[in-house]
Amino acid sequence: MSKILKWLIVGFMVCIGGYMLAQWKMKSEVISFLERKVPNHIDFAYDNITINLFKGNIAFDEVVVVSLGKQTSSCEIKVNADRLSITGFSYWKLLFKKSIFLKTLTLTKPHLNFKTCPNDSDNEEANKSNPIKLLKEIFVEELIFDSGIVEIWDANEEVELISIESIDLSLKQVTTNPEIITKYVPFTFTEYKLDFQKFNAPLGEFEALKMESMVIDNSNIDINNISLATIYSKSELSKKITYQRDHINLFIPSINVEDHNYVVSNDSLQVNFKELFLTKPMLEMYRDKSRLEDFRNKPLYAELLRKLPFKVAIDSVFIEKGSIIYEEDIPNNVKAGALSFEKLDATISNLSNLVNVEDPLKIQLRANLMGVGKFHLDWEFDVQDLRNTFLISGGLSSFNTANLNDFLVPNLRTQTTGTIDQLYFTISGDDNAATGDIKMSYEDFKFQVLNKERNGIKKVLSFIGNLFVNDGSKADENGYRYGDINVERVKNKSFFNYLWINLQDGLLDVLTGNGKKD
Repeated sequence: MSKILKWLIVGFMVCIGGYMLAQWKMKSEVISFLERKVPNHIDFAYDNITINLFKGNIAFDEVVVVSLGKQTSSCEIKVNADRLSITGFSYWKLLFKKSIFLKTLTLTKPHLNFKTCPNDSDNEEANKSNPIKLLKEIFVEELIFDSGIVEIWDANEEVELISIESIDLSLKQVTTNPEIITKYVPFTFTEYKLDFQKFNAPLGEFEALKMESMVIDNSNIDINNISLATIYSKSELSKKITYQRDHINLFIPSINVEDHNYVVSNDSLQVNFKELFLTKPMLEMYRDKSRLEDFRNKPLYAELLRKLPFKVAIDSVFIEKGSIIYEEDIPNNVKAGALSFEKLDATISNLSNLVNVEDPLKIQLRANLMGVGKFHLDWEFDVQDLRNTFLISGGLSSFNTANLNDFLVPNLRTQTTGTIDQLYFTISGDDNAATGDIKMSYEDFKFQVLNKERNGIKKVLSFIGNLFVNDGSKADENGYRYGDINVERVKNKSFFNYLWINLQDGLLDVLTGNGKKD
């Protein structure tokens, strides 16, 4: 064997030994670094560590991280992952540019478990500010959560506040430094994509929010099969409540948001959407009127928007082919009365609670009342107007009033006949009172008062009532009779009750007044 070959073999063995020694030394340094630098309130454990010096790769198997939440609103955070892997670690930038550069950081099948802090003064230690001190800039080309699970629990770990069965997350160009790490969002990034399946979250004691899937990236949000529903049946809810409360079942097959962004300033969040599309939303509401009435004030929508805990600015909202069914059940042992709006299309413009917005919020709605009457509504109000003023105009055409009997018979013990050919109304009001005008063209309008069992007609009362109701024959040359609206708001009832009593007052004036235009 020649000397050259021997030296080559020796050199090769030295290189192999040197590499193994360097790799062993690097592993020792990483272990020592974690022991020295990981804060006392964080436990970091793993089964095995693998290092590849040539590629700059580090991998930890069966990772467990437990944090007592000194820097977060959570009192405890647990993370279990099959693998934590780092690729493309740059020694050059660490040695000469004093920064940490990673090509990718991947958590494989992470299970994230958060426990919130109790709301009491005894927990000041967990909630106090304790900012992270960072000496170097950290840059990651791509941060990946692969097939994760998320659970958020209350302080006693008795109520699961949020659960996500599967989550995939990718963040590009992730950066933090000694200045950024102290901000509300302690890192920056450029592109991102979030994809999760089976989202569940209770909304208080009675309702829950569920989503089949959601995908978010820099430009769009796509949500499939989202529901907000009461977790109890109608009868179960009635047994659990003292005061009247709506039983809700809202289902939306598809929601799409185009061109969205978020701004955080002074711990305040602002949500900006250009366009929001809701396809075929279905809302069913039911109220058991046998429960006690809640006499607390119910704010109008302008006030609700003003008092949101965050800022929102949505240029346009489009609702397509929606439906609404509202039922009221009065304790009379008959079928609950129902109102329905079908084939509902709506456009909402300038949905915003920003102070510097001058244009009012506008809503345009078109629907079929009880499946047959052509109903339209135009509504606008200024969110920042402390008087909560609003302006509404609308109309109804080609409506056989007998279609209302499913609602009138069980709830008002009356039934009607006749046809509304055309009805138009305008209402302006505020938090206290409203005025307006109404005109209606109709034919053969009559109503009948039913007995207690609702299976017979009280002929005397019906006859006397119809003496004061104009059947529509005494109208102007265009076939219209006119009425005035003048009502006070019942502040413990909803805005839609406010709208209804306005229409009720106007219709009564049309039917029983002189019918002439002022």
